[in-house]
Amino acid sequence: MKRLSIVFIFILTLSAFSQVKEVTILHWNDFHARNQPYQVSKKDPNTGENIYYYVGGVGSMSGYLKKYRTPNSLVLNGGDDFQGTPISNFTRGKSQIEILNTYNIDAFVLGNHEFDYGQYSLDSALSLANFDYLCSNVYVTTQKRLMGKPYVVKEINNVKFGIIGITLPELFETSIPANVKDLIMLNSDSVIAAGINELKKQTCDVIVLLSHSGLNEDKVFAEKFYPDLDIIVGGHSHTALFKPVNVNGVIIVQAGSYGRDLGKLDLKIDTDKDTVIDSYGVLIETVLDSNIYDKQAAQKVDNMIAQYLPELNTKIGTLKSDWRASYSSESNLGQFEADAFKNKTGADIGFVNGGGLRKSLLKGDILVGDIWEINPFGNDIQTITVSGKILKQMLKNNIKIRLDKIKSGEGAELLHNSGLTYSYDSKKYYEGSDDYLVSANVNGIEINDTQMYTIATNNYVISQFKKFFGEIPEEITPKETGWNDRDLIIETVKEMKVINSVLQNRAVDASK
Repeated sequence: MKRLSIVFIFILTLSAFSQVKEVTILHWNDFHARNQPYQVSKKDPNTGENIYYYVGGVGSMSGYLKKYRTPNSLVLNGGDDFQGTPISNFTRGKSQIEILNTYNIDAFVLGNHEFDYGQYSLDSALSLANFDYLCSNVYVTTQKRLMGKPYVVKEINNVKFGIIGITLPELFETSIPANVKDLIMLNSDSVIAAGINELKKQTCDVIVLLSHSGLNEDKVFAEKFYPDLDIIVGGHSHTALFKPVNVNGVIIVQAGSYGRDLGKLDLKIDTDKDTVIDSYGVLIETVLDSNIYDKQAAQKVDNMIAQYLPELNTKIGTLKSDWRASYSSESNLGQFEADAFKNKTGADIGFVNGGGLRKSLLKGDILVGDIWEINPFGNDIQTITVSGKILKQMLKNNIKIRLDKIKSGEGAELLHNSGLTYSYDSKKYYEGSDDYLVSANVNGIEINDTQMYTIATNNYVISQFKKFFGEIPEEITPKETGWNDRDLIIETVKEMKVINSVLQNRAVDASK
């Protein structure tokens, strides 16, 4: 017994001086102003029927944060809190900064959608922030400064965390040029390397990259900087990583989007060796629960939107089938909007980029607020007129751009279309053939090289013409239609009253 007691005391003594510390990172990203709970569905594993329930919203996010937060928690946000519901548009992002202020977060990285109201509106909103906001790779030329701090140091449970913030390197490709006109992008690798060097000088135990760059880019960062980088907390790609990804020992996490999940990463850190020796990450679904829900936080949101509710809650139509938004494949919502663009403007063709549709909608009443959430950007509708020969080149370029992205594992944004049907052979393209456009028809008639065709789309697609359509040998001159995309869709729904959108095959891969 005496011998066991000595051993026990020895173990206790070692534990007292142990340099292994425990810290939990709580994180979320791409909230997109989903400030109120929203309905989702999943299949019942026993019956196969859909189960509907509510998740998210500020009340739930705040409540779940309070439930899981301890003095040993580091709270990080991966960006894109702006843009997605009317209140963000009405206040030009200030509503979201006021809400972020209530969470007591340790660091927030600017996402690309934080720039949607222009860099100076963003500056105005950020002047209200009581938290550290990071952005190491966006430089304001007129003021000779970064948009945010390049990094910040936080000490949690005697562990020194160095956190570097990276905004989407392709910011300019995802923004309307006028919103980013006085900015330049700095090389991401260079600013990460510089940040790591500075944080090592400050004897940080753990180096975290808070990255609004997407999962694929985060994997590249991990491959390049794994000797010094420990953790990447990500955003932008809306990836729900239910289990962290490990690249060369770098732990990568991301918590989906719209506040449906709160990420929780438990760490054991050897501060003697500045090493994460163990980790366990999960996503916690923010299911509406009266025992967790933060009523005070929810009331703040209700107070913000109260003045807009009468208009937003106005019923304008009835949906007989669910509208499904999709970034990369054909959807009935995308086709409905492309049809509306085409019909309202009298164009031959309508195009809607998949990334511009930010919400699916379950069948039932269609409210004004639903259209605001589906089309939060409020882009202008413009038209361009091109010859059939140029139109076919645009189509070929668009197919090539998408297939190259698919092959590389990137997200390939689809242009939902109306008035146009086409087929292509991806197998031929991947084999190196230039003859991969199989057919292309406008209103059921094969495209004529010499005929002129009018296309209606939003000003984002026009401003990023090369991103969608590549290089063409003619200058494109857009014309204003006087329509805002959101107003056009609201008007269309009011006119139709009852909508039953059926998905059609308008862009077909003939090799499948």
